[in-house]
Amino acid sequence: MRCLLLLLPLLSSCASLSRGAAAQEAVAVSDTDTDRIVRDLCDKRLALLGEDSHHGSGRTVAFKAALTRRLVEECQYDAFFIEAGIYDFLHIQERLEAGQPVSEDMIASAIGGMWAHQEMAPLIPFLSERLNAGTLVAGGLDDQIGRGTYAQRQMARELIPSLEGPRRAECGAEIERHMAWQYDDAHPYTAETAKFILGCWKELEAAATPGTLQRVRNLERYFARQVADLSQAPAQPGGPRDWSGYNDRDRSMFMNLEWLLSQSARPRKAIVWLATLHAAKDLKGLDTDERHRIPFGSYVHEKFGAQSFVLGFSARSGSYSRGGSARTQDLALAVADSLEDWAFSNHTGDTRYLDGRQLRDFGSRVARPLTYSWMTASWATVMDGLLVFREEAPPHPVTR
Repeated sequence: MRCLLLLLPLLSSCASLSRGAAAQEAVAVSDTDTDRIVRDLCDKRLALLGEDSHHGSGRTVAFKAALTRRLVEECQYDAFFIEAGIYDFLHIQERLEAGQPVSEDMIASAIGGMWAHQEMAPLIPFLSERLNAGTLVAGGLDDQIGRGTYAQRQMARELIPSLEGPRRAECGAEIERHMAWQYDDAHPYTAETAKFILGCWKELEAAATPGTLQRVRNLERYFARQVADLSQAPAQPGGPRDWSGYNDRDRSMFMNLEWLLSQSARPRKAIVWLATLHAAKDLKGLDTDERHRIPFGSYVHEKFGAQSFVLGFSARSGSYSRGGSARTQDLALAVADSLEDWAFSNHTGDTRYLDGRQLRDFGSRVARPLTYSWMTASWATVMDGLLVFREEAPPHPVTR
């Protein structure tokens, strides 16, 4: 049972956690928000840790980094998967299997510039120690190629030699141009360019080794989306948004999760770090156009059900940054009767955790845990728990 796992001395018995309002009140008084969240996640197989879609909330990231460590140390989670390119993590795994250590810089590069800040920094040596000791595995979920990564700088040069004849030079030149993004008026990036590169990856799949096949398959999925996106007619003003590219990316991320889990002979307990917009169990109940999205978390929920848990984050006020940049955006004070407003009514703490029971009791209500835009939904259908900060703040860049 959860409380036996956590050895909470403040509770007299595990059974008391599931009986009556009095027990719920005791939990609210006796436990910190972190303790309650750890207890909710400890017996799950998949812990999906969300964040705002801009990836620019420093206090959320700091909380998630500390929570990740507790889940590994106290709850025996043995896998860490993140919304970053799969390629660098495959390279890291190859090194580990060859008996070569991986450095903290390699891990930070694989995680990517989106989280290159002080709030994430304490997690890097922890991951490095566990990866090198063989007690934890790590993986990327995305098929996109991050800037400044092994995937952008080196991977193509390792894959292209598998082609033979003139195609080696033709594909090599075009792929290298793409990786360096050396496009200009004479060499524009068009749907035809993406289609040519996609053809190269399809040829490479036939020649791929077991060690390179997963890379090539992800590159195919990425460039297939590029072809589709670049082939689309311009959207009409006021017309419906086409979510197919977003949905295809989420489906690809889930395919990578399934593959990563399949690499272990025994069931993994995995921390999954990503935006809540991807982690969501279901978005159909939103009153915005995002209801047409089919998120990664919907596939997780369908396959793993109660073995998975989606934790969202929001804030009553504060500020955040956009896309890993230094540009900040203010968060207006929460609107009246929103989840964020209610969380701090008659509450003096800096955070307020709303568990699944509370989210269900609220029913349909306005909140902003996905994009920091106000939406109305029955949030218990979107996530299993929500941590609200009194005040959010943007992350601090790493100084070297």
